Amino acid sequence: MKKRIGIIGGGAAGLYAACQFKRLSGSGIEVTVLEKNNVPGKKLTLTGHGRCNITNRKPVEKLKEGYHEAVNFIYPALREFGPEDTVSFIENEIGLKTKEEDNNRIFPVCDSAEKVRDALVSYVSGFADIVCGADVTAIKKTSVFEVETKKGRYEFDYLILSSGGSSFPKTGSTGDSIRFAESLGHTVISARAALAPLRAGGDSKGFCKDLSGVSLSANVSLYSEGRKTAFESGELLFADFGLTGPAIMKISREVPSDITGKNTYLEIDLVPSLGDEQFDKELQKLIGEHSDTKISTLLSGFVPQSVALGITSRAGCEGLYAQGFSKENRRKICREMKHLTIDLASAPDINTAYVTRGGVSLKEIDRKTMGSKLINGLYIIGEALDIDGISGGYNLQACMSEAYLVVKSILNMQE
Repeated sequence: MKKRIGIIGGGAAGLYAACQFKRLSGSGIEVTVLEKNNVPGKKLTLTGHGRCNITNRKPVEKLKEGYHEAVNFIYPALREFGPEDTVSFIENEIGLKTKEEDNNRIFPVCDSAEKVRDALVSYVSGFADIVCGADVTAIKKTSVFEVETKKGRYEFDYLILSSGGSSFPKTGSTGDSIRFAESLGHTVISARAALAPLRAGGDSKGFCKDLSGVSLSANVSLYSEGRKTAFESGELLFADFGLTGPAIMKISREVPSDITGKNTYLEIDLVPSLGDEQFDKELQKLIGEHSDTKISTLLSGFVPQSVALGITSRAGCEGLYAQGFSKENRRKICREMKHLTIDLASAPDINTAYVTRGGVSLKEIDRKTMGSKLINGLYIIGEALDIDGISGGYNLQACMSEAYLVVKSILNMQE
């Protein structure tokens, strides 16, 4: 009698699991993917800005550091099925060539997340039954898993929850797996936004809006309730609403879920290559050598001209020349260049976050199988777990690695 395997969610994690079942299994199993959208992999098509950053080719020992508090939990999965395995699968099994870009990021040569999704679906076609429009309404565990959907009732011997977290709900990622896991007795950590843009508040909003579209490299520190709580360095991008870019996306997960009354703001060092005193000396030197030059022009040697103009305006030095530039004005410029304060209007919005922080507690999941420690035959993978990686292919790699462990575990159960 065939073992019936149900996969709730046809996103990246669910499709990867179906693919691994086809790759590793013989006969004796039936795989059904229940997807509530009218097409599978909707969120997958948005990854990598539509290009699909499949994985990151860093060595596993280095790669695991990108998963924050889950570093030890995710390590066995990465070690079992790492970036090289993912590249091999994408190229040799589903037939898409890959390329490596900066920071070890791996993309398909076609630069199309939609083609990656289509290739995954095509690979399992005829093997797994992908049922779209099958919105799951209830799950009950008896001797089997009884799953009620808008397209009927299913029974499975094994169940994989892979319907994502709560970020980007317009793609169908509305925390279904998290709710189902909780209904089955699992502990859930409240979902928060990770890898999200940040909205500026107060006067900072106008400053950011005036610089919309300008990017630069900087050090970014997060302050809340009078203390520094996080630090990142890298590219940031000014936008109409505030700030985005890699450094901002990384630090967003550390912003409190409620910043009301907590005096939460970012402090940005626009010249990270120089210390405060070094920058002041450089500025003094430039002022001495170019007395007939505007201060904003001198600052444009460190930051884009538009940023330099914005800084002189904030410092109350707009239009001033180097000649006669006072020590107090120089102090103000140094403060704005090295300690630029951007007030935050709110916590990052999970509706625009790329990844969910929070989910099913890792204490209740076997990190060697992704199996539930509470319910035999139940597995949880992807964003439903309290795992979030940094940008650059980390989150899709986690899906692939976790899916591999699940499949390996279930197939071993059959032997």
